[in-house]
Amino acid sequence: MSAFRELLDEATLEPDYAYLRETPSGKAALWHKAFEFFCLGLFNLYCPLKVTGREHLPSPPYIVCSNHCSHMDSPALMYAADGGFGQFGMVAAKDYFFDHKKRSSLLPQLMNLIPAERRANRETIVRLMVASREFSRHGNRNIIIYPEGTRSQTGKLAPLKKGPAMIAHEIDMAIVPAYIDGTYRSYPKGGKILKPARVCVHFGEPILPAGFDDEDTKLVYTAITQELTRRIEQLRDRHGHD
Repeated sequence: MSAFRELLDEATLEPDYAYLRETPSGKAALWHKAFEFFCLGLFNLYCPLKVTGREHLPSPPYIVCSNHCSHMDSPALMYAADGGFGQFGMVAAKDYFFDHKKRSSLLPQLMNLIPAERRANRETIVRLMVASREFSRHGNRNIIIYPEGTRSQTGKLAPLKKGPAMIAHEIDMAIVPAYIDGTYRSYPKGGKILKPARVCVHFGEPILPAGFDDEDTKLVYTAITQELTRRIEQLRDRHGHD
């Protein structure tokens, strides 16, 4: 048995993040609709968005993992999946989005943010798994995770971390590899304004954690991460700079 299974069975969602297992209502629902309307104009007029591989998306819930260059990436993935913004949550750095007063007042509920500690240990990983599990179980919703861990400053793909593989394996969710092109040109890390650019989102075939079997779960996490890296690189090499 995985070292996390018993801990997951006993762990509960922290009260501060109860919104993760609720359907947005009131002001949160209005902000969701306003944000969707903004992205409708953004990805149809200012930064036209092209999608390939949408047919690879499995039935929810699933995890989308892609390269990460811009704050535009999550809206692009949600818009490309065509399932409604309320159907997606995003794993996000706790220190950047939750511990900052201005960002924490709106963004967590607007983007269904799932908090993740940058300095991982068994306790923080279990908390992240529990939050991901609770969010996905409410309405069969999907999760976006960036396995590089942070936005690229060069636009190049950095080595992937094992976090998504661990979450997918322990709460049994498929991983959909994706590659995003164009958001780095439009709004890179440190950018001040959105520049017009064509954006392309490419989805690959899902990775099923159940297909990876080994008594040593660390080897399973490594194998899933290696396969995810291979598939994202394939999408990049096949479709990059469309």
